[in-house]
Amino acid sequence: MKKLALLGLVFTGLGLAQPERVVDRLHGFAVGLPEGWKVSFSRAGLLFTDLESVVLVRGMPLKSPGEAVKPLLEEAKRLGGGQATFHFKRASRGLMLLAQGLAYPLAFTQGAMGDLALFALEPQVQAALSGLRYEATHLLLPGPKSLLAVSAYLPRDLSEEKRGELGGLLRSLEFLDPKDRVPYRMEAIPDPLLGVPAAYLPVPQGYTLQGSVVAQSETERFPAFRLAKGEVILRRDVIYLEAMSLATPFGGGPSTVLLWNGQPGQVPGFLCARSSEEVPALLAQGLWALETGAPWQVSKVQPLRGTSRVARYLEGVRWAWEQQMNQSLLMAMGRPGDQFQSWREVQGLWTAQGGFQRQATAEAQGFIRYAPSFAASSFHCTLYLQVGLIHGPSGLLAREMGALAGVLLGFSLEPRWMALEAERSRRTSAELTRMVLGMLKEGEEFNSWMSRSWSNLLSDQTYARDPATGETFRLYKESFDTGSFWRDPVFGGVLGTVERGGRLEELLEQAGWRRLEESLSGLPGTWR
Repeated sequence: MKKLALLGLVFTGLGLAQPERVVDRLHGFAVGLPEGWKVSFSRAGLLFTDLESVVLVRGMPLKSPGEAVKPLLEEAKRLGGGQATFHFKRASRGLMLLAQGLAYPLAFTQGAMGDLALFALEPQVQAALSGLRYEATHLLLPGPKSLLAVSAYLPRDLSEEKRGELGGLLRSLEFLDPKDRVPYRMEAIPDPLLGVPAAYLPVPQGYTLQGSVVAQSETERFPAFRLAKGEVILRRDVIYLEAMSLATPFGGGPSTVLLWNGQPGQVPGFLCARSSEEVPALLAQGLWALETGAPWQVSKVQPLRGTSRVARYLEGVRWAWEQQMNQSLLMAMGRPGDQFQSWREVQGLWTAQGGFQRQATAEAQGFIRYAPSFAASSFHCTLYLQVGLIHGPSGLLAREMGALAGVLLGFSLEPRWMALEAERSRRTSAELTRMVLGMLKEGEEFNSWMSRSWSNLLSDQTYARDPATGETFRLYKESFDTGSFWRDPVFGGVLGTVERGGRLEELLEQAGWRRLEESLSGLPGTWR
């Protein structure tokens, strides 16, 4: 690995905080990962990125230098749109290639973006990213049977501090000895509904896997799984919480509905997070305490946010889109005076209980709505959680952490499933929207019907309609009069307050008079 230091020396910078050391005993590497950086596996190779800078480590067939650089030159031409320039330099035991005039390498970063990839494909976002100009430095190191290519894709205006981060990452990267690696097998999480695997993950030797696709809401589903070896557990939880508190002049109370990995339930009281600061307590003293029978002590909380320009920009685009959707939802379902807010956060969480530890990464999205009213004020909290959790005795976790890190890094969603599930979710969401709008329309009609009915009742008025001609009349009728209205078939006169079932009603019917349909509201469909 001393050869990789050659590329690391290209990027010198300021003194940096100690990066997080990641050891993956399944895939056989270790690296010091700076804040905001991610590791992922793609078809191209092992990828390190903060969504702005990219380091790609890949194996290539052992060829002559001229043949070996051909794929890299073709790649640069695609990224540069035919405007790329190249420079070659001999390095100790290898070859260095510099390509300039490149565009943003979306083909590499897209797989590490998560749901941000949906926004990266928007035309206005593509236009903004096109303003960044890139250069790529490739170091080709020949080995006994293959060629190791280490590539760094950087914006030309990248700061010295960020270049220093990248240099530290490259100098820290090493491959583990085969005897230190843990054998594993790849397993799929099936989705019987769509008929395709939803995700794949590496299962280390000695571990057992249970996994399925579970609902998080009426429209969205995600894979959840539990990987266990004795008391050591790695799992992915999908959680939905909906809590409401109602206050009336006659009292009120809170209630909470819980959906945890597809299993519904109710929780006493008001259990939700009204801000990102409440998420650690919600998990440690709330959900996990309910699960294990005792609260967990929080030792560390770390917000996990993007640190690069591109990451912050994409997060801002997503936030603006969510705010727009939330405003539309509020206008559709809210009332004048309702207050609405939303938030999103990804956090790292470290907790302990007795001799056990729990380390988690929690992605949380919350929605808060307050509806003030003189009659009944309500406070409504909705929370969506996806939690990656490692659990076990402290000593065992320390020994298994390298294998568990490999599972987390190797977990991947199946692209075909993502496309099918997105289409299924879209259809379900459209059907649900139509249903909600229909309920809202029915509610508005009912409120209008009630308002008009009470107004007419209190003012001694009602509506009557001739079933034969469709003509409608607004007539006087005392509030508690139960009589009916009849109409002369010849002259059209209306006779009211005729006792139902009486002798007069019988005579009028024999004479050909028509009994009118009556409704206090007069709205269509409410005459009977």
